[in-house]
Amino acid sequence: MNNVALFSDVSSNPQLKCGVGACLLLSASDLESALQDINREEIAVRIRFKRFTATSSTRLEIQTVLWALEQYQGESCGAVPGNLRIYTDSQCLAGLQARRAGLESRQFLSRRTGQLLANAALYRAWYAASDLLGFELVKVAGHSRASSHDTVQRIFSLVDQEARRALRTWLAESGECERAVLKALTGSC
Repeated sequence: MNNVALFSDVSSNPQLKCGVGACLLLSASDLESALQDINREEIAVRIRFKRFTATSSTRLEIQTVLWALEQYQGESCGAVPGNLRIYTDSQCLAGLQARRAGLESRQFLSRRTGQLLANAALYRAWYAASDLLGFELVKVAGHSRASSHDTVQRIFSLVDQEARRALRTWLAESGECERAVLKALTGSC
C-alpha cells in the first residue's frame, strides 16, 4: 500500500537552459481530503524548490524527481519499498519504465548514432531509485481545467503554479539565473 505521495513538477526557461523543480511530500491520507477542504496556503508552504542550470525540460523533470526522492529518503528513515506514489505530468518519466529493457540492452547508446545518450546517467539513477524504493508513478493530466479537478489534480495544480512562480522570481532577481547559467557553462566563479 502506498502511504506517501510525492508531487513533482518543473518550470523551465529553454532559452537560458535553467529551471526550477518543485516537490511536495504528503501522506496518502492527505489525498482523502474533500476538494473544498484543501488549503492552498497550507500546501504552498510545504512545497520545496531547487534551482537547476545547464538543463533542458526533459532533463529537469528527471533531475527534479531524483532530488525529490533524496528528500523523501532523508525524511523517511527506513522507508519501505512500495510505500511511495509519485505524481507527475512528465511524459518522459511516464515512459521510462517501458523503455528500460531497450535502453539497458543498448547500454544507453543511441540507436541512430551509437553515442551515449545525453541523459544516460540520469536514466541509470532513475532505474536504481525505482529498484531501491519500488515506487509507483502516476501520470497526472497537467494544465487541465479547474472544473475537472479531483483532489490529486488540485494539489498537482498548486505545485505547478508554485514552480512557475518560483522560476519567475528567480528570473526577476537581477539576472541571477543568467549569471548561474554563465558560471555553469564557463566553469568560472
